[in-house]
Amino acid sequence: MVNLLENWEDIEKHAEYLEHWKKKGSYQIRKSTQGVEIKVSIGEYGYIKTFRESEDTEFIKILAFCKANGFFKVQGTVADDTFYV
Repeated sequence: MVNLLENWEDIEKHAEYLEHWKKKGSYQIRKSTQGVEIKVSIGEYGYIKTFRESEDTEFIKILAFCKANGFFKVQGTVADDTFYV
């Protein structure tokens, strides 16, 4: 389970205090009719936000943070029992 945080700054603060080996995070980007959605997960905490366009400065800041910290980019999700089916 992931606890969703309301403010992106809280995710940054959480990551700042984690030891390097605990700092493994992931992110996913999805485009939709509403714009572009980014989901970020690190440890037990997560953040989700939809932006009207990918040129939004906050979106760019979040994506840069994820890349700078070596977060894994998630392509999608598949249930364990159907992965090799």
